[in-house]
Amino acid sequence: MRPVLRALLPTAAAVLLLALGIVWLAEGPGATASPADAPTPGTTREVAIRAQAWGFRPRVVRVAPGETLRLAGISEDIQHGLAINDLGVNLQLRAGQVARSPAVTVNLPEGVYTIQCSVFCGLGHASMKAKLVVGSPRAAPGSGAPWIASLLGLAVVVGVAFRAGRPRG
Repeated sequence: MRPVLRALLPTAAAVLLLALGIVWLAEGPGATASPADAPTPGTTREVAIRAQAWGFRPRVVRVAPGETLRLAGISEDIQHGLAINDLGVNLQLRAGQVARSPAVTVNLPEGVYTIQCSVFCGLGHASMKAKLVVGSPRAAPGSGAPWIASLLGLAVVVGVAFRAGRPRG
């Protein structure tokens, strides 16, 4: 086996395992909070959201249009915020203390809305986001593009390294 390829294979394997781990953490068990059924008029569903550096659990909260929610947020490490600007919600989350929002009715059109940290919490603060999915919006075109681009980039790197290790003839 060529020295360049011998050196590249462990690196490519490590990158692949790291990518799989990140996907599992982001989309694995507990990544989505979904309503059990259609909302019952006059009831409020409490949705628990945990914050830690630099993400929310669950990463996706699914709600039905017209559903009434109460968010219960808690930080697992330092102070964070939990804001859904489209609903007028902004909670301050302190480590180990549950903060609850008032009941809020989701009177938004079907779509995907941003849940974000509203308290600066370090270098990863800008990427500390989750999604509020109202109803059953259609998937955005090209939503798989980042993963496809990453895999293509990895394939190009491996191909170039493999080709570089071959003798020219």
